[in-house]
Amino acid sequence: MKGIRLESKEALDFIGFKLQGSALTTYNHHLIKEKDKASFFSFMLVLREFLIPSTSKDLLWKEWEAATPHKDGRHMGIKTFANWLEELQIKLIDKDGNQ
Repeated sequence: MKGIRLESKEALDFIGFKLQGSALTTYNHHLIKEKDKASFFSFMLVLREFLIPSTSKDLLWKEWEAATPHKDGRHMGIKTFANWLEELQIKLIDKDGNQ
């Protein structure tokens, strides 16, 4: 993307070639909806509505509930697993100490 001005039409076209899956579907819907008003920045605002941050409590709880001492079919060891669970628990505690 080097050399392409973000406010240009080329930036929006370029990002369209890099997307896949649901992001590409969202991109296509954005182009249809906005037509001539579509821009890289307006698409980033639309895309941001659908993204879930990696620190989202929902994602962390899902990870907690699916926890297993096996990774890629191999046993990771009880101490490694316990440390990983402890890190996850720390991430799930809010400012007041509640989970």
